Amino acid sequence: MAGAWTAPGGGAPIDSTEGPRRLHPASPLLDLARFGPQAAIPLLITFGRRPGLAVPIVVVGVVVLLVARYLVWSRFTYGVDGSSMVVESGVLNRSRRVVPLDRVQQVDLQRKLRHRALGLVVVRIDTAGGGSGPEVALDAVTDVEAERLRRVLAARRTPAVAAAAGAGGAEHPTEAGSHLGPGPGLAPELDEREVVTLSAPRLAMAGVSGSKLLVVFAVLGSLFGLLDDTLGDVGQNAADSALDGARPALSTVLVVVLLGIPVWLAAAAGAAILTDGGFRLTRRGDLLHVRRGLLDQREASLAIHRVQVVRIAQNPLRRMLGVVSVTLQSAGGSGEVEQQDSRITVPLLDRVALDALLAEVLPDAPGLPALHPAPPAARRRAWVRRLVPALAVAVPVAVLFAPLGLAALLLVVVAALDAELAYRGLGWATVDDHVVARRGGLSRETALVPVAKVQSTRLVSSPFQRRSGLATLLVDVAGRGRTPALVDGEASAMTGLRHGALAAGAARRDEAAVRRRVAAGATGDTTASAQGLARRADPPGASW
Repeated sequence: MAGAWTAPGGGAPIDSTEGPRRLHPASPLLDLARFGPQAAIPLLITFGRRPGLAVPIVVVGVVVLLVARYLVWSRFTYGVDGSSMVVESGVLNRSRRVVPLDRVQQVDLQRKLRHRALGLVVVRIDTAGGGSGPEVALDAVTDVEAERLRRVLAARRTPAVAAAAGAGGAEHPTEAGSHLGPGPGLAPELDEREVVTLSAPRLAMAGVSGSKLLVVFAVLGSLFGLLDDTLGDVGQNAADSALDGARPALSTVLVVVLLGIPVWLAAAAGAAILTDGGFRLTRRGDLLHVRRGLLDQREASLAIHRVQVVRIAQNPLRRMLGVVSVTLQSAGGSGEVEQQDSRITVPLLDRVALDALLAEVLPDAPGLPALHPAPPAARRRAWVRRLVPALAVAVPVAVLFAPLGLAALLLVVVAALDAELAYRGLGWATVDDHVVARRGGLSRETALVPVAKVQSTRLVSSPFQRRSGLATLLVDVAGRGRTPALVDGEASAMTGLRHGALAAGAARRDEAAVRRRVAAGATGDTTASAQGLARRADPPGASW
């Protein structure tokens, strides 16, 4: 599949087959910017110790890298051939990848700073069976070409779904008019409406109340490592001289700490704004679309009917502020645009905005219902699981290293506090064809799982749980991520839930809908297959 690079044009007609295309010619140059930071520290070390070698190494490295990346670029082609996308690559060992378009689940865009400087974009195409990376990654195409690919892929994969929807009567009728654009014979493109937007102050709040507080430590660690490698003995001698000259007074230390806290918080807020600046979550038809990032801009889309789990996370500070973060997890995909798995994460929401988002994503969900607390036996188990290891460590240390070793007994207090918080964090509920499960101590996570998306259930009961009449129910869904779990519930209740989830009418209706889509795409006889499967589905009023 060889051919010259084809300059993309906006508004080109969508043909049944297109010729092979290449990435933008600037792709080899972008690789230099990508590998530059990786080579910075070794070059600085070499320059510090043997300055004469640094320049020749840089020149030779740039030439070799450019030649290698040019060969890779010249042998990489992609195109749409009928109902499949075909990608050929490899300089010595040739590879030909064929991706059926009806298996495409996401077409995500990412604009890193080096791409934005050249007006280019990264396109990642994911399928349900994607591994750790995207099924197809086009690292350098123009914005016009990226939108053309979206339009072509949408036109190829939506007719079968639309036909199945029409035959079934209610199977996601809006998907055909998704934001990817209309294709031949499809309905006009639907309007895009706003679901969530986050201003800079809200993003700053997300940064200072979340994991971005740890960014400062990572940056400082990298800086100290770089200084140690580059300065070596010079830096050590300077530090020794400063310490020998005078020891800082306690007041000086306090001033440094007090000044450091605002800097720390500002750095966390700035990291959140850089990562998620301009956050905007919109909906068009059945698709959610997120745009975020000031320097590296990212776009990702997620079909609402593919959402498997909605995860709501809170730490103690966010519980005090009355805010949460929300993650929508989908089936399949690599999720490299959205960092982990195939998901969309909203950094910060208050309760009103959370209810509105749940109404969009899970329209049949009850919101956040009152949860059943864990039984008293779960409290005893939580205390035993944490206090026994803490005592096993703290008591020997207190005896062997008294009196200073008595401070180790504080570990027992911390373990007891953690045990009580972990117990109070447990809870579950089942309502309106949804399972709700909460767990966690200081940081709690509540998972909302539509019963229709449950792939399997597992009932786990250790010998200690069985003695207390407890069990843990694991609810398996498609995609990667932590499995939703109802931890330390009464064994009889968990057993009933296990059988009820897979036998629920919603689960069987969803299975029939999937089979309709597969039959429609495989045979083209959408009406007969969909109607036959629909007759085997449960009536609309069925529930579990």
